[in-house]
Amino acid sequence: MQLNEMEMKKLLDQGMLTRSIIENETALKKCQMYYDMAKDPTVKGFFKEQAKGLEDVIGYFKKGIAELQ
Repeated sequence: MQLNEMEMKKLLDQGMLTRSIIENETALKKCQMYYDMAKDPTVKGFFKEQAKGLEDVIGYFKKGIAELQ
């Protein structure tokens, strides 16, 4: 099976985006866990903000995958 250059780029881009989604979902779960463990309201707020930011990043990457397909 031979792929042209555009198909190869699309596959590599999908792989990169998929990996980025997995890494960011892992970071999001860690932030949620640290939020649950934290006692200090400032620390809780920090991790809540980080989790929200990661949700936005994951949405951006998922939008990128949808555009590739």
